[in-house]
Amino acid sequence: MDELIKEYQQSLKEVRNLQENADEKDKQIISGMIRDLEFAITWMKTSKRPGSKRGIERRGVYQNTKLLDPLMMQKYFRSEETCYCWDEAPKEHVISTGDKQRIEDALSLLTEKEKEIYLMCKGHSLGYAKIAKQLGIKKTTVQTIIKRCERKLTQHRMQIKELNQS
Repeated sequence: MDELIKEYQQSLKEVRNLQENADEKDKQIISGMIRDLEFAITWMKTSKRPGSKRGIERRGVYQNTKLLDPLMMQKYFRSEETCYCWDEAPKEHVISTGDKQRIEDALSLLTEKEKEIYLMCKGHSLGYAKIAKQLGIKKTTVQTIIKRCERKLTQHRMQIKELNQS
């Protein structure tokens, strides 16, 4: 890592030297390059994103909370009886009936479209762009739907937690 940091610092020096003799248009581009190099060097030296108050190991509880176990979602997805036209993965029986029932209970809160998109993202691990392309919708629409699904599932989880505590 030290070698990489040295290379970045050398590149930073060279870019700063170029900036001195550049015209105004080039100076703007070079300034952006300098900011990017400084950002990368700081990140490599501190081992955390510059500007972040906390490292990944010190996230808040809400940031570490997983709505559904990702591995369980993938197992559910592989054993799902509902077949979507885009799903070509082989099916197998890898999930217990109890786990399947809990996941289906949570997913029942979602509309069919939300469920399909959520399963594509969390179960099949497809990116937003691939989901959008597959369904013929915008990437931002996929992102909005995933956020809505997670909000619904969070509310459901809190309700279950309250019922279990009382």
